Amino acid sequence: MAPPKTDLDKPFGGSWTKEKLDILQRYLDAYTTALKNKPFQLWYIDAFAGTGDVQLRRPEDGAEAFLAGSARRALAVGDRPFDRLIFIERHPERCIQLSRLRSEHPGRDVRIENAEANSYLRSLTTPRKPSVRGVLFLDPFATQLVMSTLKHIAGLQRFDTWILFPVSAISRLLPRWRKPDDISPKWVERLNQVYGGDSWRGLYRPDTQQNLFGPADSVRKPGVADLTRIYRKRLSEAFGSRLLADTAELRNSRGSVLFELIFCVGHPRGIGPAKNIAAHLLKDI
Repeated sequence: MAPPKTDLDKPFGGSWTKEKLDILQRYLDAYTTALKNKPFQLWYIDAFAGTGDVQLRRPEDGAEAFLAGSARRALAVGDRPFDRLIFIERHPERCIQLSRLRSEHPGRDVRIENAEANSYLRSLTTPRKPSVRGVLFLDPFATQLVMSTLKHIAGLQRFDTWILFPVSAISRLLPRWRKPDDISPKWVERLNQVYGGDSWRGLYRPDTQQNLFGPADSVRKPGVADLTRIYRKRLSEAFGSRLLADTAELRNSRGSVLFELIFCVGHPRGIGPAKNIAAHLLKDI
């Protein structure tokens, strides 16, 4: 049965939505199976949890369809269920729907946090005993995720982390034919938060074409690679060798890149197995 609708939940997404959710589900299954006999308390954290379901509109006929969202899929992991699941959602109406989802799983330790994701994650600590390991899914609606949050998560060394870097949303903040200093101060602040500094300014170079009316403008390098290269460099400063070099581009029906899916390992001892699993899954896109 489809969940009740709210004004916040309008049809969105496409084949790329299913791709990212399928990868997450397969990773959760593999992760929990690998740690099935380990004495860890396993946590799953969904930082932009939504409602637990995804409402799509099929482009071919305009009909609506529903997919099980990330929260619902995490609850369905069966071989070694997560000991604790934390769903963070800022909008109260979506939290109400997550509460309905929680009621479908009585006896499970499901915690719904009506909070701003970055603030909650930066305040997160984990108990030393029992030792915690887990998976963190970071799928922001746009540019909400900031680098300071990721640095905190990296320092915890507890959570294998999937990040959807919002290529399309970032690109809209970085017009190609304007100097960095001409960008709206509000956008500059947001870019500095996302990248953890002003390294994004390196995307701009003086235009080589002659300008007859004054000094040459700046031009941003075209292409997705430049946007994500700087972001991955900042991630590598936080996660070091725990950052997986392999990534995957998620595209819409017109072939435009919307997100880049990035993976970072939680604990250093898990680098080998975790990277192998994640790299295999990313190659399937």
